[in-house]
Amino acid sequence: PMRECYAIIPAMDTAVVGALSLALGLGLLIGLQRERAGSEFGGIRTFPLVALFGALCGLIARIWGASVLLAAFVALAGVALLANLGKRAQSADTTGQTTEVAALVTFACGVLLTTEYQPAAIVVGALTAVLLHLKRPMHAFAGRLSENDVQGIMRFAIVSLIVLPLVPDREFGPYGVLNPREVWWMVVLIVGIGLAGYVCFRLSSGR
Repeated sequence: PMRECYAIIPAMDTAVVGALSLALGLGLLIGLQRERAGSEFGGIRTFPLVALFGALCGLIARIWGASVLLAAFVALAGVALLANLGKRAQSADTTGQTTEVAALVTFACGVLLTTEYQPAAIVVGALTAVLLHLKRPMHAFAGRLSENDVQGIMRFAIVSLIVLPLVPDREFGPYGVLNPREVWWMVVLIVGIGLAGYVCFRLSSGR
């Protein structure tokens, strides 16, 4: 009976099948987008294989160590390099390596699916597919940005991504009422609200 068959499947085998299935699904998602984009490096067949390759390497690394992952990553990067050299030899456009980088990210997601970081791998894989799909809108958005827009974005990045992690997260002053990290969070909030308001104004005015 089927119920008895499922009962004798070890928990580890179930986890392995689940990781391989998720790798196949993420690879198909990213590969579908690359296939529709007309990528020469790979499409709906190549990316599932890359994701499965990553998952298998992650499983093998449990036995033979992290050197397996390093060798596999170098091998995949070498394949991507050879593909670019082939395009250069054919006088094709080699200005973009988005597909090759996406293949490396897909491999990394496949590896992560064999660890306790499965949710992170799924999120990264889905975001990769979305970013690849939004190529034209993102390029159009970047083209419409003025110098002031870029300066505002960089200012927010400095305040929130560079300064904030460096601010001490502990109490100072009488009774410990002053926490520099919490104070700086207010600065980040104010700058973020100003940037969001400016973006909304630009979008609503069409400028």
